[in-house]
Amino acid sequence: MDLIRRYGVYLAAVILVVIGLIFFLNKDNAGSDQDASEKARQERMASSSDPTQNDGTSGGGSDSSGGIPDDGATPEYILEKYLEWAEYPPFSRPMSILNHDLAFPFIIETSPDYSIDPKTNEPTGYVCLFQPKTWAVIGNKDMMYVTLECRDKARNRVKVSIDSHQVFKEWEGQRFGVVSASVNDNGTDGDQTRGDNIFTFSWKPQKADWGQMSLVAEITYGPENLKTTLTSSFFSSPSIPAEFNGVFSDSLHDGSLIVRAVVNVYKKGKYHLEANLKDEKNGEYVAYSVYDGDLVSGSNEVEFTFYGKILRDKDLDGPYLATSFRGHRVNLPIDPEWFNQGAEGLRKIQAAKTTEPDRELVIPYKDEYKTKYYKVESFSNAAWDSADKQNRIRQIKSLQ
Repeated sequence: MDLIRRYGVYLAAVILVVIGLIFFLNKDNAGSDQDASEKARQERMASSSDPTQNDGTSGGGSDSSGGIPDDGATPEYILEKYLEWAEYPPFSRPMSILNHDLAFPFIIETSPDYSIDPKTNEPTGYVCLFQPKTWAVIGNKDMMYVTLECRDKARNRVKVSIDSHQVFKEWEGQRFGVVSASVNDNGTDGDQTRGDNIFTFSWKPQKADWGQMSLVAEITYGPENLKTTLTSSFFSSPSIPAEFNGVFSDSLHDGSLIVRAVVNVYKKGKYHLEANLKDEKNGEYVAYSVYDGDLVSGSNEVEFTFYGKILRDKDLDGPYLATSFRGHRVNLPIDPEWFNQGAEGLRKIQAAKTTEPDRELVIPYKDEYKTKYYKVESFSNAAWDSADKQNRIRQIKSLQ
């Protein structure tokens, strides 16, 4: 009893501290869960594909577009998520900085390689980064630059020697050697600083170097002269099917913002093009728009629709900045019309083969086009509607 009286105050203080720590830890965990949930929602809402289409059709887990369960979801839950997603059309979706792939479409982030001792199978403490400067090389005048550096446990750069390197074309699980890259650490040919132990590989594609490419380097690094093999991947599209020529205009049409872009087409065909929209005042990402259609050779004007309700829901007056105009020519061996040709169409689809990649990249326009001033109230607040949307709603309700 004396011990309790003597140390009771201290015990109470300790208990309060422990309770406080538990509260804050739980609060941090709750915050992390909320952040993850919001990121999943942002990914789902930014998707141009119906995220509920796979419900109940696959083997468990979550689909890749924002956490809709593949099994066990009730029709009521599916309908709720579909109606939330379908407030906006598939060709015009909201986005934010959390949609990293959309916000930074020309960058590919490579995960660092953590060195493992082959004898002990334990980490050595070294880490190497083999990083392309951009996700693709487009045209036969463009260059791909890939940097390589290694760091020790203290994250200081260490000496690296390039023992060998080779660029490969990846096709159907096989590698084919192509024209080699140059490499240096002397501050030239794309290398930023001489002798900083960051090596820069530079590579220019030949006409046949089309598709997914890999750069493989065997290196020696660190004072222990450790050896490892590193691989970096990127896309190559040496033939230019089309390019944005920097001519734009904008207007209000049917309650939505229309941004028109002139595209010089050198190879007619089906094209998939995209563009982002940002708030001019603070740079906040607002939406992105998708164009899918046929383009003829010559000058084409393409319309990007930024749906009115997205702008209303974001509650941001113009002007806006349209940017990151990008896309590709679709190079599939299957004509979409074959799907409507019954048995004959099915035969054509089954017989279709290709020896070419599925896309040719368009020269993008990375600068910003500033639209006219718009009051946000001038845009429509109506949710998107279509025959496809109503059919999907009826399909989900039939499951109830």
